[in-house]
Amino acid sequence: MVAVVSYYVTKAILGDFRVPDFNAPANGAVAFGWNEFLSMIAVWCAFATVLGPVCGLAGYFSRAGSCPLRPFQRLPFQLLIPAVVSVETTMRLIYEASGPDRAVVGPVWTVARLLSIALAFLFIAIAVVRTWRSRPTAASSAAPPPN
Repeated sequence: MVAVVSYYVTKAILGDFRVPDFNAPANGAVAFGWNEFLSMIAVWCAFATVLGPVCGLAGYFSRAGSCPLRPFQRLPFQLLIPAVVSVETTMRLIYEASGPDRAVVGPVWTVARLLSIALAFLFIAIAVVRTWRSRPTAASSAAPPPN
């Protein structure tokens, strides 16, 4: 919630919540949009309150080395962040690529999406290698030699 409030305070300082001043519309005056500012903070704090613990639990299960989950059972939790990044960057790219910052937005979101896909493949490769290494071999599954 601290990150949400910090984010929106920073946006407010940079002038993102300016709305037309309807008391003086002829001269193009703007005022601070308290409704927009407070509603965005309230919505995203609610999401953070619900999703924060869920994502924290997913993070725990994605890296818990001593838990009984095998590598492929941990994989969905590990793929959560790369999946969210891929989906969000695709949605933001569609929306923001037509804006005034399209020369910067396109490459930034494309690189973020490519890195998230590469990270997903890395997690998959690690799960495959760990599963392959932990499988029993013929020598280890044979009966122990008699005493």
